[in-house]
Amino acid sequence: MSKFKVLFDYRKNLGRTRSRTKDTTSIELGPWLDDPKNKESIWDMRLFYVLKPNSEDVVKFGIAGTKGESGAWGRLHQYINEYGYTSDLNRCMGIQMLYLAGNKYNKNVEITNSDIYKKELACKQYFRSPEVDAHLLGRGFERINLDRIAELFDIIDDPSNKSFGDVETQRRQSQRAKQQILTDEDEVLRITSHKTLGGKSQALTKYRCYWNRPAVLTKEVLVNKASKGFKTKVTERIEDHETDEFAKNILLFKGGDKALEVYKILHPTGKFRD
Repeated sequence: MSKFKVLFDYRKNLGRTRSRTKDTTSIELGPWLDDPKNKESIWDMRLFYVLKPNSEDVVKFGIAGTKGESGAWGRLHQYINEYGYTSDLNRCMGIQMLYLAGNKYNKNVEITNSDIYKKELACKQYFRSPEVDAHLLGRGFERINLDRIAELFDIIDDPSNKSFGDVETQRRQSQRAKQQILTDEDEVLRITSHKTLGGKSQALTKYRCYWNRPAVLTKEVLVNKASKGFKTKVTERIEDHETDEFAKNILLFKGGDKALEVYKILHPTGKFRD
């Protein structure tokens, strides 16, 4: 896993002694934090954690130790203050640790550039996306139903730390790049829109060109797997006729000079920087 040191992963214990947590083999967080060796092992670390309260069929994930030193231990111990310790008289008390990983705190690395922040963000973006819509609103932390845990660990195991949308956009850009060799038949039919950055920007205007021949791309979408109760990826074939181009390039394309002239006539108040 990307630069992470894994301190605990419940999946490595599957098949051994079963815990009280449904469908998991975990360790109780409270006693683990009380062990001086464990407290020392997470000193001055930034951590990504996955926890499950004994009283709920939900999984909580988040980050701890954003400022180093004892911060990670302190953040995790907040859960002990909330959920306490399990006992024979009250099995609903306590909280289980399913996963803990991270790396040493580095004051020269901003939290938004750290591995744990990017990992948490990728998880948030996935479960909050309209296609998935699986996160449960919590009090300052992220929660998902226990039956979505396989999807959570798919993201945790992904070394890219990128959201599904990021990966899909890059994949399609790569496909398009392979199809950008123009032929004599390729022609710009019209320009449909433009974007000129404001403020102090000196960036050139980008125009959206509609071509006679489309790029044939494949698009992965998330769909319901009704019988299983989770989302899966399905590949769709799409034809995309549009590209974003600068004026200096459009003038070299077949039909480009005419399309640009017509577009500017139709948008006399438009702001262009060519």
